[in-house]
Amino acid sequence: SYLGPEGTYTHIATKSHFGDSVLSCAFSSVEDVFASVEKRDSHYGVVPVENSTQGIVSSTLDMFMKSSLKISGEIEIIVNHNILSKSEKLGDVKRIYAHPQSFSQCKQWLDKNCFDFDKINSSSNAEAALIASKDKNSAAIASETAADIYGLNILSKNIQDNHNNSTRFLVIGNRDTEPSGNDKTSIVVSTKNNSGALYELLEPLSKNKVSMTRIESRPSKHNNWEYLFYLDLDGHIQDEPLRKANNEIKKQASLYRFLGSYPAAINK
Repeated sequence: SYLGPEGTYTHIATKSHFGDSVLSCAFSSVEDVFASVEKRDSHYGVVPVENSTQGIVSSTLDMFMKSSLKISGEIEIIVNHNILSKSEKLGDVKRIYAHPQSFSQCKQWLDKNCFDFDKINSSSNAEAALIASKDKNSAAIASETAADIYGLNILSKNIQDNHNNSTRFLVIGNRDTEPSGNDKTSIVVSTKNNSGALYELLEPLSKNKVSMTRIESRPSKHNNWEYLFYLDLDGHIQDEPLRKANNEIKKQASLYRFLGSYPAAINK
């Protein structure tokens, strides 16, 4: 299962990771993707977690505190935005549909080339492409895959401001993953709101020479001004240095959850 509809970048990431031969099903929300895997309607789910220019996808992180699912893998793809339309030239377009993040990621190009167009938010770029496929005066910011699916012309390619724009996706499932030799581990921890508490919580990483590749804070939603910290660590939980550091962190944390060890993404 994946965050749809068909033609989203999550759909592209799913095909990139699993290939074209698997049966896949699109869902309209991250919550529904998690639910599909929890009910065993799907073996795995694919959800976005982070964009290199727009930051974290908070709905995905928040779901890990409601779900028992684990991270089984990650996917990273370069995101190339394009202007798609039934029209054959940009001058015939009066309005552009896109996800709000895509408008932000393409602001410089849009300000230069489409400053007087109506810009209308959609729930996804694939939905934007679907809308554009029904109106010749409309365009969408979406992928080349969406152009093929919805029968649209590509009026301009690679309009994103940052050409190293990439998005990271997580594969979620019910199974633990064995070491691959190039792994990451993700955990969620919380600590008391005391001076130096976070430093003390993370000190075992330095002591055991474990690299932390990302830390993200989210409100705990239980008590005001208490936060959960999502950590990505280099290595697999079976690696001795990480295992030791993890056990020390677990003892100190007021809340702890292991999200999984999984093969690190290869940028595609």
